[in-house]
Amino acid sequence: MWRYDSGRTASTPEQLADKLYLQWQVKYSPRTPVWDDPLNQNLMQFDKIFEPVVADNKIFIGFNDQDKVIALDINSGKELWHYYADGPVRLPLAINNGKIYFTSDDGNCYCLNFDDGSLIWKVSLAPAANKLLGNKRLISMWPSRGGIAIRDNVLYTAASIFPLMGTFIYALDTET
Repeated sequence: MWRYDSGRTASTPEQLADKLYLQWQVKYSPRTPVWDDPLNQNLMQFDKIFEPVVADNKIFIGFNDQDKVIALDINSGKELWHYYADGPVRLPLAINNGKIYFTSDDGNCYCLNFDDGSLIWKVSLAPAANKLLGNKRLISMWPSRGGIAIRDNVLYTAASIFPLMGTFIYALDTET
């Protein structure tokens, strides 16, 4: 999970090698932050940089400008698979028991197969299918911008950014 665990402790038992060196490099277009207003750029910085998660020799990255999630081989940087959502993927992904979980501005929470990126399930977190123009894109009126945390096979997340429309908080079974 981003920052290692559901508590976001940013502490892992993994040890880095004594000597580090560049093994490979990939280049992607810069992120497209949700808040691009010059007067308020410091208010919301959650999607300004890539926030990869790593497990079992794979690196997983979500794209807010291409509406996708990719898996890279940790040894070569080669793309292993990609999956397109129906909206920007702004927040870090989570991994649990061979599955990848993420939310999107399309108002959904997704579960993908860790090995090949195939869709296992997709759940709408929005109370209706209504869309609006947000950040120069057509998105759900209740975008899923709740960062995922998983504990004891329960996924916690939220949808909505407009308090007057309601905020929806979820605890989902990771399997179903």
